[in-house]
Amino acid sequence: MLLFFVIIYLLATMAVGLYASRWVKTAGDFAVAGRKLPVFVVTSGLFATWFGSETIMGASSEFIEKGIPGVIEDPFGASLCLLLIGLFYAKPLYKLNLLTFSDYFRIRFGKSAEWVSAVFMIPSYFSWIGIFSK
Repeated sequence: MLLFFVIIYLLATMAVGLYASRWVKTAGDFAVAGRKLPVFVVTSGLFATWFGSETIMGASSEFIEKGIPGVIEDPFGASLCLLLIGLFYAKPLYKLNLLTFSDYFRIRFGKSAEWVSAVFMIPSYFSWIGIFSK
Protein backbone atom coordinates (compact mmCIF):
# COMPACT_ATOMS: atom_id res chain seq x y z
CA MET A 1 0.00 0.00 0.00
CA LEU A 2 2.84 2.38 0.88
CA LEU A 3 4.54 1.69 -2.45
CA PHE A 4 1.29 2.54 -4.24
CA PHE A 5 1.09 5.97 -2.56
CA VAL A 6 4.77 6.67 -3.21
CA ILE A 7 4.24 5.93 -6.90
CA ILE A 8 1.09 8.11 -6.98
CA TYR A 9 3.02 10.93 -5.30
CA LEU A 10 5.89 10.66 -7.80
CA LEU A 11 3.51 10.62 -10.76
CA ALA A 12 1.64 13.65 -9.42
CA THR A 13 4.92 15.50 -8.86
CA MET A 14 6.03 14.72 -12.41
CA ALA A 15 2.67 15.87 -13.79
CA VAL A 16 2.92 19.20 -11.95
CA GLY A 17 6.52 19.58 -13.19
CA LEU A 18 5.55 18.90 -16.80
CA TYR A 19 2.65 21.34 -16.57
CA ALA A 20 4.79 24.08 -14.97
CA SER A 21 7.65 23.55 -17.44
CA ARG A 22 5.61 25.32 -20.11
CA TRP A 23 6.50 28.66 -18.49
CA VAL A 24 10.18 27.92 -17.78
CA LYS A 25 12.41 29.40 -20.47
CA THR A 26 15.61 30.26 -18.55
CA ALA A 27 17.48 29.21 -15.41
CA GLY A 28 16.10 32.35 -13.78
CA ASP A 29 12.56 31.25 -14.49
CA PHE A 30 13.32 27.91 -12.85
CA ALA A 31 15.13 29.32 -9.82
CA VAL A 32 12.80 32.19 -8.96
CA ALA A 33 9.66 31.40 -10.98
CA GLY A 34 10.13 34.45 -13.15
CA ARG A 35 9.77 36.63 -10.03
CA LYS A 36 6.01 36.36 -10.35
CA LEU A 37 5.06 34.44 -7.19
CA PRO A 38 2.98 36.21 -4.54
CA VAL A 39 4.71 37.09 -1.28
CA PHE A 40 2.78 34.50 0.76
CA VAL A 41 3.95 31.68 -1.54
CA VAL A 42 7.59 32.77 -1.32
CA THR A 43 7.29 33.18 2.45
CA SER A 44 5.77 29.72 2.80
CA GLY A 45 8.53 28.16 0.71
CA LEU A 46 11.24 29.97 2.65
CA PHE A 47 9.69 28.93 5.96
CA ALA A 48 9.43 25.31 4.84
CA THR A 49 13.03 25.30 3.61
CA TRP A 50 14.49 26.79 6.76
CA PHE A 51 12.35 25.10 9.36
CA GLY A 52 10.84 21.97 7.82
CA SER A 53 13.41 19.19 7.88
CA GLU A 54 15.55 20.68 10.62
CA THR A 55 12.63 20.96 13.00
CA ILE A 56 11.47 17.42 12.33
CA MET A 57 14.87 15.71 12.35
CA GLY A 58 17.18 17.86 14.43
CA ALA A 59 15.23 19.90 16.94
CA SER A 60 13.20 17.00 18.29
CA SER A 61 16.29 15.16 19.55
CA GLU A 62 17.69 18.39 21.02
CA PHE A 63 14.40 19.00 22.80
CA ILE A 64 14.46 15.50 24.32
CA GLU A 65 18.04 15.99 25.53
CA LYS A 66 17.95 19.62 26.70
CA GLY A 67 14.32 20.72 26.82
CA ILE A 68 13.17 24.19 25.70
CA PRO A 69 16.57 25.87 26.24
CA GLY A 70 18.10 23.42 23.75
CA VAL A 71 15.83 24.48 20.89
CA ILE A 72 14.99 28.09 21.66
CA GLU A 73 17.73 29.48 19.41
CA ASP A 74 16.40 27.63 16.39
CA PRO A 75 12.99 29.16 15.79
CA PHE A 76 13.75 32.52 17.36
CA GLY A 77 17.34 32.93 16.13
CA ALA A 78 16.54 31.80 12.60
CA SER A 79 13.40 33.95 12.52
CA LEU A 80 15.35 36.97 13.70
CA CYS A 81 17.99 36.29 11.04
CA LEU A 82 15.37 36.10 8.29
CA LEU A 83 13.64 39.23 9.55
CA LEU A 84 16.87 41.27 9.68
CA ILE A 85 17.99 40.11 6.24
CA GLY A 86 14.53 40.92 4.88
CA LEU A 87 14.47 44.38 6.44
CA PHE A 88 17.98 45.51 5.52
CA TYR A 89 19.29 43.47 2.58
CA ALA A 90 16.44 41.90 0.60
CA LYS A 91 15.36 45.00 -1.35
CA PRO A 92 18.86 46.10 -2.49
CA LEU A 93 19.77 42.52 -3.44
CA TYR A 94 16.46 42.05 -5.27
CA LYS A 95 17.19 45.10 -7.40
CA LEU A 96 20.47 43.50 -8.51
CA ASN A 97 18.48 40.63 -10.09
CA LEU A 98 20.59 37.93 -8.40
CA LEU A 99 19.91 34.21 -8.38
CA THR A 100 22.68 33.14 -5.97
CA PHE A 101 25.06 34.68 -3.46
CA SER A 102 27.87 33.91 -5.87
CA ASP A 103 26.22 36.23 -8.41
CA TYR A 104 26.74 39.07 -5.96
CA PHE A 105 30.44 38.24 -5.64
CA ARG A 106 30.74 38.24 -9.46
CA ILE A 107 29.18 41.70 -9.68
CA ARG A 108 31.21 43.11 -6.81
CA PHE A 109 34.61 41.38 -7.21
CA GLY A 110 34.70 39.63 -10.59
CA LYS A 111 34.30 36.19 -12.13
CA SER A 112 37.11 34.53 -10.14
CA ALA A 113 35.52 35.60 -6.85
CA GLU A 114 32.25 34.08 -8.02
CA TRP A 115 33.92 30.72 -8.60
CA VAL A 116 35.84 30.80 -5.32
CA SER A 117 32.67 31.62 -3.39
CA ALA A 118 30.77 28.80 -5.12
CA VAL A 119 33.53 26.31 -4.34
CA PHE A 120 33.42 27.25 -0.66
CA MET A 121 29.62 27.37 -0.45
CA ILE A 122 29.06 23.85 -1.75
CA PRO A 123 30.79 21.98 1.11
CA SER A 124 29.46 24.45 3.68
CA TYR A 125 25.93 23.79 2.44
CA PHE A 126 26.32 20.04 2.89
CA SER A 127 27.78 20.47 6.38
CA TRP A 128 24.89 22.81 7.25
CA ILE A 129 22.44 20.11 6.16
CA GLY A 130 24.37 17.49 8.15
CA ILE A 131 24.42 19.58 11.31
CA PHE A 132 20.68 20.14 11.30
CA SER A 133 19.65 16.62 10.42
CA LYS A 134 21.52 14.79 13.17
